[in-house]
Amino acid sequence: MTSFAQSLSALLLLLGCLPPLAAVPIRWTLQTRDPQSGEVRITHEVVDSSRVGVVAVDIWNYHWCKTATMRVDAFVPRLNKALAAARDLGMPVFLCPSDVVDNYVGFPQRERVFNLPALTVPAAVNVTCPPVPDAGGCACGAERCGGNYGWDGMHPDLVIGPDDWMPDTQAEVYALCQKYGLTHLLYVGFHTQVCLLGKPMGLRAMKSAGLKCMLARDMTDAHPGYDPARGFTPDLNTEQVVAHFEKHLAPTVHLQEELSRLGRWRKDWVVDPVRVAPWGTRVRPHLFEKPITVTLSAPLQPGAEIRYTLDGSAPTAKSPRYTRPFTVSETTLLRASGFLRGRAVCLESEGFFARNGPLPPQPDVPLSALKPVRSVGFGHTYGGTVRYSGNTQPPQTDRANLGGPLRIHRTTYARGLGVHAPCEVVYELKPEFRRFVALAGADENLVEISNGSNLAKFPSVVFKVLIDGREVAVSPVMRVKTAAWRFDVPIPEGSRRISLVAMDAGDGSREDFADWVDAGFVVQR
Repeated sequence: MTSFAQSLSALLLLLGCLPPLAAVPIRWTLQTRDPQSGEVRITHEVVDSSRVGVVAVDIWNYHWCKTATMRVDAFVPRLNKALAAARDLGMPVFLCPSDVVDNYVGFPQRERVFNLPALTVPAAVNVTCPPVPDAGGCACGAERCGGNYGWDGMHPDLVIGPDDWMPDTQAEVYALCQKYGLTHLLYVGFHTQVCLLGKPMGLRAMKSAGLKCMLARDMTDAHPGYDPARGFTPDLNTEQVVAHFEKHLAPTVHLQEELSRLGRWRKDWVVDPVRVAPWGTRVRPHLFEKPITVTLSAPLQPGAEIRYTLDGSAPTAKSPRYTRPFTVSETTLLRASGFLRGRAVCLESEGFFARNGPLPPQPDVPLSALKPVRSVGFGHTYGGTVRYSGNTQPPQTDRANLGGPLRIHRTTYARGLGVHAPCEVVYELKPEFRRFVALAGADENLVEISNGSNLAKFPSVVFKVLIDGREVAVSPVMRVKTAAWRFDVPIPEGSRRISLVAMDAGDGSREDFADWVDAGFVVQR
């Protein structure tokens, strides 16, 4: 582009009315590393934008690791800006959610793929690569998340363009490359060393078919790990994986810088949240017993001062400055943002950490030995009679709501109640009852089928204990494969009734099967 054209482009972008460009030559700045020394090498290659396709891999709406889920979420505003610019530059965009691509049947972006000609994919390059650094896939530290396949689509905020494609196989991507006359593929997405490397539409597969592949190092995130005791963070994990790609697989580019040179990225855009590790939220809390170490970062906003609060108030440029990882020992709501010369340069982030209490004793009188005076659940109630929803049952004694064993956090329990939220079970209190004790959590029978495929992201339950109508204890939002919440509730003298409530967490009641286990009453000795 001429300097005049660049100035005009910048003006139009500022006004928010930048039209699509015709294909333009782009002088890419390519970064590789010496395989032995790791020394960075910079080269340049001029490639017409119409010869470059953008492949976006596994921008899912959920991951079994809550921190990984939020790190994907953190990239979506940035990715939307980058993909919009790529479309305007004439680059075809291929959205590849792999496992869940066929949840997009009926979408023209998916259906058009099946009209592509069947082509034989050449084995043009023998791609070899040493094992990639693998940090274990969970960035939540000692309180490691439990694996499941809960994702059922791409991130809901990811913009799907009308002319985008949704290929899934090496052959489908190769056919699109032939259709558009592409020579280069630019990769963005997650999780770098697993999905971009191992999936059939991924970088290694397409490099072996003869395409020149590049990785956008500012638009990717590794399958993460977190060990603050030795300074190992998800950001460091990503840096190591990107460096591995640069040594052995493909050059990387900084896509924001490339687009800035073309006048397609505004310096005043605020698109990056402060990153949190571990990254629990109020809708998916990070539960802990022992104090945890929290790390904040803003690697794509160099120079930003991270400011945070721990009392739930909004962070400002005058809030405490983050300088090093800190310890959280009680239930805490964190809010953080990044500032540069007093101006916010990061989107605000939130982290929620819930401290679980000590393990309560076993009850002297289990719930299964008592008859409730009121028991209502998920369905319709007419004159006190409940017509339960077709896929649920009344509260079940010593088994899950649909008949399986009571199972929370990969542990099976012999005694308790299996319910579906919303549900309330009420018991009369006897004078000798001194404490109510229980463990409570989302039932995990659904993960026994296809490891919870498409469903494990839905269960979200809040448990409450009320005595004579007054709330005396409440859990945070509970989800599958997280530790059970521990209740140990004193019963005031003269109390008459106790209510055990399981509620949906504000996002509907789909799959909200829940268990009260090892539940009952400690009596006076």
